[in-house]
Amino acid sequence: MKAAVAHLIPAPFTQHVAAALHDGGHDTTFFTTLVDRPQGPWQRLARRGAALAGIDLGRELGRRAVTVLPPERVRDRPRRELLRMLQVKTLNDPVLGDHLFHWGRDGFDRWVATQLRGFDLLYGYEYASLAMFRSARALGVRTAYDLPSPEHDAVEALLAPEYDRFPSLVTPYRRHTGARQAERTERRRQEWELADLVVANSRFTADTWTAAGWSPRRVAVVPYGAPPPLAAPVPVPLDGPLRLLWAGTFSIRKGAHLLLEAVEGLGWGPERLQIDVYGAQGLPAERVAAAPAAVRFHGSIPRPELLRCMQGAHALIFPTLCDGFGLVVNEAFSQGLPVVTTRRAGAADLVREGENGWLIEAGDAAAIAAVIARLDGDREGVAALRSAALRTAAGWQWHDYRRRIREVLEEAVATPGPGPLPLGP
Repeated sequence: MKAAVAHLIPAPFTQHVAAALHDGGHDTTFFTTLVDRPQGPWQRLARRGAALAGIDLGRELGRRAVTVLPPERVRDRPRRELLRMLQVKTLNDPVLGDHLFHWGRDGFDRWVATQLRGFDLLYGYEYASLAMFRSARALGVRTAYDLPSPEHDAVEALLAPEYDRFPSLVTPYRRHTGARQAERTERRRQEWELADLVVANSRFTADTWTAAGWSPRRVAVVPYGAPPPLAAPVPVPLDGPLRLLWAGTFSIRKGAHLLLEAVEGLGWGPERLQIDVYGAQGLPAERVAAAPAAVRFHGSIPRPELLRCMQGAHALIFPTLCDGFGLVVNEAFSQGLPVVTTRRAGAADLVREGENGWLIEAGDAAAIAAVIARLDGDREGVAALRSAALRTAAGWQWHDYRRRIREVLEEAVATPGPGPLPLGP
C-alpha cells in the first residue's frame, strides 16, 4: 500500500499515524508544513536572523522535530507556516494570525492535492483536507478523516454559557471567528461527506460528530498513546507549596478563566500554591496581567522539556470545558503525575478517581478550588498515586496506538468498492 498522511503540524499523534503505516511495511509519505531541520541551510540562517530580533527560533522549531519517522519519509512546505509563527512571536495579533492560518492551510491543502497520483490511501485531518479529499475522490484514493477535536458547533454550544457569564472574555478574535462559524462548519461537513472512514480519538469526540446529523460514516475510535513511562516515580516534597502544572493553551475552552477564579477565591499566595502554566496565551492580556501571584506563566516549551517539568509537580490541573482527548493527560501519566480533569475530556476515560487522579465537573470554579484544597490537605495521598499513573501510561502506549491504527487502515484499503465504508457494528 502507498499511503499519504497530511497534517499542518508534525504533532506526536500525526507522526504516529505515519509511523504506524511505515513500520507495517507500507510506502508512506508524511506531508506537513514546518519541521525542525537544524542542519538545513535556510533554518540556520533563519535562526541567526531571529536571534537578532530576540527570538529563540531554535527553541520553537524544536517543538516540530520529527522523532518517530525517518526524515526521508517527510515532505514539508514551510514558508507560510513560518510567517504565521513569526507573526505570533512579534505582532501576536490573533485576528491577523487567523487570516495567516487559513492562508497557510489553503496553500497546504492545495499542494497535497496535487501530490496524490499513485497513492492508495490518504489520511487527512479535520478542517485541513477539503481540496486533497476532492482530489483523492477523483483519483480513486481511499480517504480517512481524523477528528482530533469535538464537532465545532457542539463546542460552541458548550462555551456559549461561559461567554455569557464572562463577557469580558468576548475578544475581537472571538467576534471574528463567530462571524465565520457557519462557513467553517460547512467546510467540515464537506470534508466529512468526502471521507470513506472516520477516525476519532475518543468516544466523546465521536459522539459529538455523529450527533451533528450528517451522512452516516463508519467511525473507528482509537485513543492516543502515552510516551514511554518512567521506570519509577520521581519523589516530590511533601512540604512547601503545592505545585500544580498546566500544559496547553491557557484559554476559556480549557477552563483557564475558571482556574484563575478558583485561585483568587482560595486567596493562597505562592508560599502555599504554585501553578506553572506552559502554553500559549488564549485569555485577554488584561485578565492574565491580573492573575494571582500563585500562577506563573512560562509560555510554550519543547515537549521533552515539558515532560521533565511534569516530574517535579504534584499533579496536572486540566479543567477543560471541552477537549476531544487531552494528550497532556497521557503525557502526565507517563511521568508519574496524577491528573485533575473533567468528564468533558476524552482522556477522562483513563482517570480512575482516587487511584491515578480526580474528575471534577466542567465549568465549576468552586469544584476546582475544592480539589486544590483537597490535594493540599493530603500530600502523602497525592504522592501515593504516582505509581498508578505510571501503570496507566504503560497500559496503552504509542506502539499500541500504531498497531490499532494500522489495522483499521489496512482493513479500509482492503474493503472493495469506492466510497464510504460499510457501517460497522
